[in-house]
Amino acid sequence: MKIPQPLSHAYLITGGSLDSRMAFARQMAAAYLCEGERPPCGSCRHCRKVQGGIHPDVTVTGIPADKREIGVDQIRALRTDVYIRPNEGNRKVYILEPADGMNDNAQNALLKVLEEGPAYAAFLLLAEQPGKMLSTIRSRCEGLNLPPEEAPVDPALLERGEELARMLISAKELELAEYFVGLEQEKLKSVQLLELLAVAERCASRWLTREPKRTVRVMTALKTVRDNGYLYPGVGHTLGWLAGELFK
Repeated sequence: MKIPQPLSHAYLITGGSLDSRMAFARQMAAAYLCEGERPPCGSCRHCRKVQGGIHPDVTVTGIPADKREIGVDQIRALRTDVYIRPNEGNRKVYILEPADGMNDNAQNALLKVLEEGPAYAAFLLLAEQPGKMLSTIRSRCEGLNLPPEEAPVDPALLERGEELARMLISAKELELAEYFVGLEQEKLKSVQLLELLAVAERCASRWLTREPKRTVRVMTALKTVRDNGYLYPGVGHTLGWLAGELFK
């Protein structure tokens, strides 16, 4: 039984809060192991065990209570365990939190298994400060940057953000172009558009386990445009740049 999604073997999960990163990692782990049609279904035996923290094929590695960092011995033990086949599912998932709490020796010990580990092994590295990690580790993981946790959003704006996120992820080029024309004709102010893009990025994160590659691209494009929005004060220019980021 295979996971019906093209999930990568390794992700570096940043952004958000510790709780949101761990909650998302649990969802990702469930997606790797899920037996449902749209993983994670939340109801199959694997999903229930992952969310309950009792799945034998999901391992969480953290800093021991009497230590200040994740040490090389922990990673060597993890590396040995990787080559033991899964107990119940078709995958084994390793969650490292905080991954930026590994010392250099531990990261180097992890590097080989990231490069050459068995196909059934998946790695979720959670980090608050990814810049503290070796570039060789970062380059072997796909990045997932969760949006920051923010104050409650106005329901009408949230609804529009959800619609925009859905369009960016699932719409074809022509359909999306027509949608952008409609937004431009509303004569939004630039600050209103950037606020909408921020909400859309937050909403898009919910699609990560269903459409991981497309969603990562959408979230990256939204962040790039928002971070540099002051360079493109016109709504039309901003939307054009967003389209260019998505379809380049």
